Amino acid sequence: MKRTLTAIVLIGIVAMLAGAGTYSYFSDTGTSTGNTFTAGTLDLKVSHSSLGPWTDGVTGTWTLSNMKPGDETPTASVFFKNFGSLASSTTEITCSYTVTEETPQTEADTDPNTDEHPDEMAKHMMITMMFYKNDHVNINGLTGYDSYSGLTKDDWKINDANGDGKISLYELKLDPLINLPSPDTQPNKISQLDMRIKFDENAGNDFQGDAFDLTMIFTLKQ
Repeated sequence: MKRTLTAIVLIGIVAMLAGAGTYSYFSDTGTSTGNTFTAGTLDLKVSHSSLGPWTDGVTGTWTLSNMKPGDETPTASVFFKNFGSLASSTTEITCSYTVTEETPQTEADTDPNTDEHPDEMAKHMMITMMFYKNDHVNINGLTGYDSYSGLTKDDWKINDANGDGKISLYELKLDPLINLPSPDTQPNKISQLDMRIKFDENAGNDFQGDAFDLTMIFTLKQ
């Protein structure tokens, strides 16, 4: 009798193990669709007037024709406004430039290859006045001083890279104005740059007949 009972118990255990893991529940699945992620935009437009028209670029803001050492441009302005979907927090201002040698070569031009090293001419294109301003700031780019807040910041100033006591377009390229309050931080959403440029009175014959082509670059940062 003992042997028969033991066999029955073992068979029951095997049956239980064979059925393990086969038990299941009813289930249902739901989904969340149409989840899209679209990047916003920064769209800086510029103009020669606070009233527009607003475009991606303007030309001929600062010009000097038939210039001689000591000549200076009138004060001229560029206005900026963000037409994008995102608000920006700061503005950056810098520049680039090229030089074109005259053809045929002027005899008095002592450097016939200024186009290959335009920085040399840029060092003689002096910034004599620069103000970045809007409703709440009036920042002097030559000193970094904001007459509205009374603050002076090094980020807002072009530094004298070559130590000649002058600020030129060469320095602006090397040391851009950064972290300027953007148009989006102001009630009317418009800022402007006022600037004058002077051809250094100490410029020599190296640049006779050469054409200096300046591009001012304005960048919004979010």
